[in-house]
Amino acid sequence: MIHNLRKQGLPHKYIDFIDGMLRDRVTTLKFNSYISSPIEINNGIGQGDPLSMVMYQFYNADLVDIPSSKSEDALAYVNNTILLATVDTFNKAHKKLYSIMTRQRGVADWSKTHNSPLEYSKLALINFAHRSNCKESATLQLPQRQIEPSSSTKYLGMILDQNLSWKTQQAHAIEKGTKWAVQIRRIMRTMWGITPKHAR
Repeated sequence: MIHNLRKQGLPHKYIDFIDGMLRDRVTTLKFNSYISSPIEINNGIGQGDPLSMVMYQFYNADLVDIPSSKSEDALAYVNNTILLATVDTFNKAHKKLYSIMTRQRGVADWSKTHNSPLEYSKLALINFAHRSNCKESATLQLPQRQIEPSSSTKYLGMILDQNLSWKTQQAHAIEKGTKWAVQIRRIMRTMWGITPKHAR
């Protein structure tokens, strides 16, 4: 992380301050009543550390800087990242995405230099197009594996579908609401259920 901060040109006094915060850190594990001995953290910061959100912004900065043209973009929230290619055919989009993933200082290089192995099985591909578009939705072939296109995927709790019609998101919200309405109804039985005041 300190190496990345130096590359980004952060003033030395801030780098030294952050470096000091990351030194001599320990964590413990707790299971029921057992608490482990302190474990030295020699790479990054501990899980759940309040500094993690701030530090990850610096850690992740090189990843969102990989896109290099107007038709390429990247969006990230903590460790959830979207890579975008905006062109007129799926084949051109896939060539752009392939380049972003495999070029020098691309996503694969970032993964190696940042000690953050990519989980290729978790990658999702959506070929966005207008619902009247009848072009076949092609696959994306990466050196590591072939990514099949999905009609929808969830990102930060929101379901994106290939036509951006939001029907899948609406159906998910209705299903979730119905599930909770049924649960509330079950505990509001006339004879022994909770009062309407508490149900609200």
